Amino acid sequence: MLRKHATAQQDPDRGEEAEARAQPGSPDSIESDEALQRNALWRADSRRLLNGLIGLAIFCGLVVVLITSVPGLKATARRIEDANGAWVAAGVLLELLSCVSYVVLFERIFARLRTRVATLLSLSELAMNAVVSAGGVGGFALGAWILRSSGAPLRRIAERSVVLFLLTSAVNVSVVAILGILMGVGVVPGSSNPLLTLLPAAAALGAIAGTLALAAWARRYLNRERSGARRLTLALCAISEGVADALALIREPDWRVFGALGYWLFDNLVLLVCFYAYGIHPQLGVVALGYLVGMLANALPIPGGVGAVEGGLVGMLVAFGIHPASLVVAAVLTYRAIALWIPSLIGTAAFWEVRSELGSSLLRPARAQGS
Repeated sequence: MLRKHATAQQDPDRGEEAEARAQPGSPDSIESDEALQRNALWRADSRRLLNGLIGLAIFCGLVVVLITSVPGLKATARRIEDANGAWVAAGVLLELLSCVSYVVLFERIFARLRTRVATLLSLSELAMNAVVSAGGVGGFALGAWILRSSGAPLRRIAERSVVLFLLTSAVNVSVVAILGILMGVGVVPGSSNPLLTLLPAAAALGAIAGTLALAAWARRYLNRERSGARRLTLALCAISEGVADALALIREPDWRVFGALGYWLFDNLVLLVCFYAYGIHPQLGVVALGYLVGMLANALPIPGGVGAVEGGLVGMLVAFGIHPASLVVAAVLTYRAIALWIPSLIGTAAFWEVRSELGSSLLRPARAQGS
């Protein structure tokens, strides 16, 4: 203690500088607090991702035990043993293409990010979406705090996240509406049951109309109410501007926007080729509609939607007339193993790489930034 005091007396300038750094609100103090906050958020997300991976591994282990030990499920286990490896490998390749499509779309929407940062962050979001949270919430939350730590405005982050969510969701609801109507009136082969075709189509059209109406109401509210709760204002701005920007991106001739279509299409084709792996060749329209309706279970608050999604997919595909049920279960389990583990493994590796970018500028040079 005496030595420190003596040093400060010998060099008053150094002592004053150290004291200034310790002052709350000083630049060094603020930078230190931000670093501590980043590390705390990083550790929290690391635990969530690790716990999700462990939970996914446990679930897969339980599935293996069930289908190999329960008499009524042993037929499914024998089916899986006879799967065509070439088609399964094709499924893995298609899932990789789905991930690449998401990265392409992400880089277009977050055009101000450096390419490496956008790639790592988008893959990290895929991992979080696969094993941690329902409905993509975990992935968006991860991207939001990383972008916020780089100094990006919260309003901009929210608006861009809404655009990403809308574009990926727009493909799903649009395909449900189109396929449901065409299949319901008999133009596309498949089920003629209106509960499986026209009802989902009507719900999809309602979701589209509701989103547009909500954005229009948010715009009118913001124009009328200049003051209000900060969180409400931020949410309404994100919805209003996000919908407008999503529509503008759909209209513009940029091939990267088709990443939204590729993200859905390649993942859907994974399920189709998994049926091929077991010698079943269903109609693409039937698989697509069954996939889209069955995957609604992914919105439930279950990590990765495990259990609920498998049940939803099997139920819908059997209802659409794909038989036998044991082969449907085998194909769905194979699809889910690919669709969960490929993004999880690649995204986890990207997640650890993202840490090396924290604390540095995540944005492109000003002259290279897009919209």
